[in-house]
Amino acid sequence: MIISDKWTPVWVDYAAAVVGEDAAADMTAGLQSAVTSELHGEAAVAAFADGGYAFDCGFINGARRIAFSSDTVTVLRTDGVSETHTYEYLGQYNVGEAETMRYGGTEISMAFPVDVYRSTDEAGEFNYFLLRDDTMEETYHIEFRYGRDLEELQGYLTGPYAYWLAAGIDENADEETIRRVIGLFCLENLDCSTHTEAALKQIGELGFAGSWKADLSASGEEYASVDLTMTIDENGHGVTLMNGAQTADFEAYAADTGAKGDGEGLYVAYSNTEYEAEAAPYTITVNAEGRTVLTLAADGGTVSWIRQ
Repeated sequence: MIISDKWTPVWVDYAAAVVGEDAAADMTAGLQSAVTSELHGEAAVAAFADGGYAFDCGFINGARRIAFSSDTVTVLRTDGVSETHTYEYLGQYNVGEAETMRYGGTEISMAFPVDVYRSTDEAGEFNYFLLRDDTMEETYHIEFRYGRDLEELQGYLTGPYAYWLAAGIDENADEETIRRVIGLFCLENLDCSTHTEAALKQIGELGFAGSWKADLSASGEEYASVDLTMTIDENGHGVTLMNGAQTADFEAYAADTGAKGDGEGLYVAYSNTEYEAEAAPYTITVNAEGRTVLTLAADGGTVSWIRQ
């Protein structure tokens, strides 16, 4: 659903902010190819034996649609047959235990926890479901594995389920949810810890570098004595201060993703303490006093910053 011509521009917007507009299309293609492999199991193990990787994130073994409801799972197969099974909870296990992958020059552990459910009857390739902790409410998608054998399912880079992790999204998801899940994936997989030359150029040309003070005049009396400031330097490094005390240390990114020169686009901030990135649409306008105003519209609310 999320990898189609309709939604590719959303991927490109996030990539453009972090790596620069000229490299955005290639980066998008790389991000998408990493999760759209048609290989899993021993074929994938052989294909990536000498390096590289890509994951199959589709439904395998004849599943077309999967519906979870309480302790039952209904699978609509590609042959049109529907089957429903009841499951019991076995506890939490690890997938990819002791398996590693080299990424960005660093050896990283591939282990992650899953909640394991076993069918109370013989369900073949749907005997077990292994669910990660993603939810539609928090991460706008779910990730899971299913199969015949629990031990084999715990091999992430080995065995018949190697390089496979199914990803699902609510079939009734609205456009905002789809945009959110694309943004989440991009921000989790783009390297926001260091700026490319193109990304720094964009920050400068778009006018983000400098000192800003938050306009809290409409935030209520409790904020009357709050002085909230933000500084972004020419290297894209930013800090925020509340009444003189630092509250955030981050790397800033931005791209003009709308009509060029209209003062609208996408802003990304990567926390140097929490190692996570967040994004927000931005607008840059000039107020009645002739001051430049940067407005960021995030989930926590809209904040306007006035250039000092």
